[in-house]
Amino acid sequence: MTKRAYLSIGLLGLLIAGAGQAQPSLGGPLTPEQVTCQERHMRRLLHRISTPYSGSNLFLWRGSSTGGDYQGLATTSHLYFDPSTVVDIRLRDEKQLAFNLILREDEDFLNPHRTRLPQATLVRREAASNFDVPTDLRGALKVRMALDPTTADPTAPDQEIVISTLRQPGEAQADGAGRGLAIDDLFEPCGVEVTDFDRKIFSILARTVRPSACLVKPMNTFGCDADQFKTAIYRAEEPLTYRFDIYLYLVTCDDDGTCSYGEARTPLLFRLATDSQARLAGGTVDPLPFCSVGGQTGCIELAYPSIAIYVLPPLRAGFEMQGEETFLRAAHLNIDGEGSMYNVLHADVNWADLLKDTAWNGGLQP
Repeated sequence: MTKRAYLSIGLLGLLIAGAGQAQPSLGGPLTPEQVTCQERHMRRLLHRISTPYSGSNLFLWRGSSTGGDYQGLATTSHLYFDPSTVVDIRLRDEKQLAFNLILREDEDFLNPHRTRLPQATLVRREAASNFDVPTDLRGALKVRMALDPTTADPTAPDQEIVISTLRQPGEAQADGAGRGLAIDDLFEPCGVEVTDFDRKIFSILARTVRPSACLVKPMNTFGCDADQFKTAIYRAEEPLTYRFDIYLYLVTCDDDGTCSYGEARTPLLFRLATDSQARLAGGTVDPLPFCSVGGQTGCIELAYPSIAIYVLPPLRAGFEMQGEETFLRAAHLNIDGEGSMYNVLHADVNWADLLKDTAWNGGLQP
C-alpha cells in the first residue's frame, strides 16, 4: 500500500469519527453595536414586565432569531440565612413559573374600522412550572405585562395582561393589544442569530444564577427579602459568551402617599468552556465596570448595588431545598459598591460539577 493510500485511509477515519460527534452551532461573533442593540431592546421589553411577589426573580430571553418570540421564568427565589441557627447557614428554595411571551406587530383584528394594533400573548408553560394550591391566593406567583402607551410604573399599569400559577380559568394564558408595544419599538431587529445552543444556555443560566440582597456582605437583612429582580439574558460579542443583565426594581412612596418607580442595572458577563462532547465544563463570571457617566451602556448603574450573586446547581423547584453544602460548591460574586473592600468581582464557574447530578449536560446538540 502506498504512502498516499495510508494517508487517505487515515483522513477517511478522521472524517467518519468527526461525523459521529455532532457539534453545536455557536453562532458567529457579534459586533458591539449588535450587543448594544440587544441590551437596549431587552431593557425596553423587560421594563414592561414585573411580578407582584416580594423577593422574586424574573428572567427573559429570546426564543428565536426572528419575530417576537421569547421565553421566561419567574421564581420566588428564597435565598436566606437559616434563622434557626447561630452560625451563617445559607438556604435556597423556590417555586417557578415558566412562560412564553409572543409579540405580533399587527395581529389585532378586533375592530375593522381602526388600524391594527400590536398584540402580546403570555402563555404559561405548565410542564416547566410548579403550582400553588388553588385556594392559596397569597402564594400565587404571577407575571404581568403593561401594554400602556407609556409605562412610568409597570407595576401599576392601566392596561395589562397577567398569568399566574393558580389552576383557575384565565390564569394560564392572556393576550391583549396596545400601542405601547410599537411606541417602545419592541419589534426592533438586532440581526442576532439565536441557536439551539444559545437557548439551552439561556435556560441553564435562568435556573442556576440567583441574585440576593439578603446574602450580600456586609450583611443587610432588614427588608432584603422584599427586593425584586428581573434579568435579561442574551449573547455577548464572542461565541460562548453571554450577558446577564440584572435589574433591581422597586416602588418607593413618600409620607404624603406619592409613589415612584425605579430600576437600575447590574450587568454580568459569562464566559463558558465546553469539552470535546459539547458539554459545559467550566468558565468565569464577572460584573461589567461601574458607569462613569449617566446614560452609559454596558455598565453597573448603581454606585452601591449591594447584591450577592450565586451560580448554584439547579433544583427541582417546589420539591427540593439547597443548604450550606450546596452554596460551598457555588460560584459567588459580592457586589457591594464601587471601591468597596467587600467586593468579589470575579469567580470561576465549575459547570461540570454544578450540573453533574442533572440530565442537562449530556452534550448540547444543534
